[in-house]
Formats: sequence, structure tokens, C-alpha cells
Amino acid sequence: MLKNKLKIIAILSLTVLLIMAIPVFSGCGKVGEYADPITENILIGMNSADYATFSRDFDSSLKAELSEDTFPDFLAAVNGSIGDYITGSKKMSGFNIENGLTTATYKVDFEGMEDVTVDVIMQKIDGQMKVVGIWFK
Repeated sequence: MLKNKLKIIAILSLTVLLIMAIPVFSGCGKVGEYADPITENILIGMNSADYATFSRDFDSSLKAELSEDTFPDFLAAVNGSIGDYITGSKKMSGFNIENGLTTATYKVDFEGMEDVTVDVIMQKIDGQMKVVGIWFK
């Protein structure tokens, strides 16, 4: 009798946990729909040293801060220490939506280092998601 009650409690607990997790997983999917291609453009643009691809989704402030003139220095700092992005290795590990900003967090493998955390901060501007910040940790 006690064994059956414990089984029922365990099943109910697991069910509740799964129900609570559904919004998190569905949110990752929705954020991933726009964040994945944006992040891929950034990483591929870095690999090919192609500023147009790299900055395609930047807002005007980030384009001014990380301009085409400063792009080679940025590449030297990032790629010089961790190497090129290993295409297809990025995996979303989480996201945060707060104060109109969406931060998509990825684990990314580079030639010289695995599991680098890449945060891409985005904001909806004129109906489009634009990158307003990037962090490599």
C-alpha cells in the first residue's frame, strides 16, 4: 500500500515538473527562431572576416561602436585567443527577456576552446530584432 502511494507521488511530482518546464522549452524555441540565424551570421562573419555578414543584424549604435574599421582588432582579440568558430557547434543554453532586451546565451566551440559562452543581446527596433551587444566569456 505504501509502495503504491510513493509511486503515485513520484509520478505526480514528475508530471508537475514536466508541466512547469514546458514554457521554458517552448520559449527557447521561439527565441531560437530569430536568435539562431542572427548568432550564426555573427560567427560565420567572424570566420570569414566579412564585416557585412558579421554586422548584418546590428543596431546603429553597435555598428558605430564595432565599426568596420575596428573589426580587424575585434577579430584579432577574439579569434586570436580562441580560434575560429566550429560551424554547427553552437547550442542555445538559455535566454532572458527583461526590460525589452532579449539575451540569448549559447555554448559555442572554437578551434582553441570548447564551451565558450556567447551572449547575444537583442532588442526589437522598428519591428525587427537587432543586436545591441555581444559578449564572449
